[in-house]
Order: sequence, then C-alpha cells, then structure tokens
Amino acid sequence: MKKLITMILALVCCVNFAQTKPIKIDTLLGSKGIFSKFKPKEISTKQKLFFNVKLTYTMKDKSGKTIETSTYFNTKHGYFGVLNSKKGSETFNPNDKNFNFMVYSHSLKNYIYSTDRKGKKTVMSIPINPKNDFKMDNVTLKKDSNPSKKFTNQNIVGYPYNNSKTSEKDKVIVYLNDNSISGKNQFKNQLSFAGLGFYQIDGKTVLSTSIENNGNIITLTKIEGVAINFNASEFKKEEMEGMDQAVEEMMKNLKKQ
Repeated sequence: MKKLITMILALVCCVNFAQTKPIKIDTLLGSKGIFSKFKPKEISTKQKLFFNVKLTYTMKDKSGKTIETSTYFNTKHGYFGVLNSKKGSETFNPNDKNFNFMVYSHSLKNYIYSTDRKGKKTVMSIPINPKNDFKMDNVTLKKDSNPSKKFTNQNIVGYPYNNSKTSEKDKVIVYLNDNSISGKNQFKNQLSFAGLGFYQIDGKTVLSTSIENNGNIITLTKIEGVAINFNASEFKKEEMEGMDQAVEEMMKNLKKQ
C-alpha cells in the first residue's frame, strides 16, 4: 500500500497539471483576445514552460486515414508544443515511456523533448519551423459557397472562406469564427499548428477551425483550458555536432532580413 501511495503521489506531481478545464472562448477571441496581450518570448532548455490552452485536431487524408493530435499553447508568450503519443496514451506525462513533445517558439529556438523506454530524458534542438501549410499574410480571402458548420466541444460556428484560387490542387477552404472578413486584410500575428489556431486579423483574434485542400481535411475538435507547468530543465541536452552554431547563424540571418 505504501508503495502504491508513493507511485500515485509521483504521478500527481507529474500530470495533475495536465487536467483539462472549461474555458471561456470569448476571453481568447475578438479585439480583447489573446493578441491584445501578446508578448512573444524566447524559450530555453533550462526554464519551466507553461501552457494554458489545449487544442485537439483530427487530420483526414484522401484515403480516409485519420489521426488525432494534441497541441498545447502559451497564448501570452507565443510558443506551443505538439504531443506525439501512441493511441491510448494521450495524457501529458513527461515520465511516460515514449513521451515525445515538440516545442516551437516564434524564432528558430525549437526543441524535441523525449523520454525513452528506460526513462532517460533528453532534449534536442530542431532548426525548423512548425508545419503551417496555410498562412493569412498575402492571401485574398473570399467567402465560400459552402454552408457554415459547428466545430469543437464549444460548438463554435465556422464560416467558410477560400483563398481565391480555382483549381482543386490550389484552392484552400478555411473556416473562421468571424463572418465579417473579406479581401486582403491587415494580418499581424499567427499562433497555430497545421494552419489551425489563432490569427490576428484587422486587430482582432480570429480562430481557424478547419482547413480543406485537395481532399485533405484538418479539423479542430476540442479547445480546452489547461495549466501545465513543464520543467524543461529535467531533460539532458543532446545535440548533433555543430547544430547550436547553425541555429545561431540562421537566427542572425533572419534578423538581418
């Protein structure tokens, strides 16, 4: 019994912060939404990271194959993490065997945090940007003829727009919670994965709930509040030779542009 209690306490210390809670969607969107308080910060492997919003996606390709992915956001400081887990182990637990968490910031300081089968925790830099197939900058949005739909556990209404392309290959249909967008807009910020998430358009925070392109569909199925404190310093840094220097050089070049 004592051993069981010890194990439970250990789990609580690691995963109690991953419990989801109801979230008031109005506090995230509109003119007083997340981008009104947005202060992007650099991240490092020696700090504690905090996540306050969890988005769950379903991705369906042409063949009908479907996968589900969970993404955790810090909506104030502009970083987020994608949890890659096997089916049945979606709980956020850094001590879980095969834990794999890819964290992205607004710069190229992005990391993969992993726990192997023996419990060894490591972190590695990844000088690549997250998968974002659809961006709002330099896009002329046009209202689409498809009907509006309800998305997520919040029953958020998504209004269809397209990117003004006509061919099946190039045409993208995106569902936004705002019905008043048209033409070229004042795009400023984006906090999303695979094109779904938060955009700052015309001074407002807008939520992208679904994207359709060439038979592939990505849908936002859940939006939840969380309070995850992730201690990144527990993970031992491992690097490929010369990786740190390469990342620094790439960041310097970006700042010059």
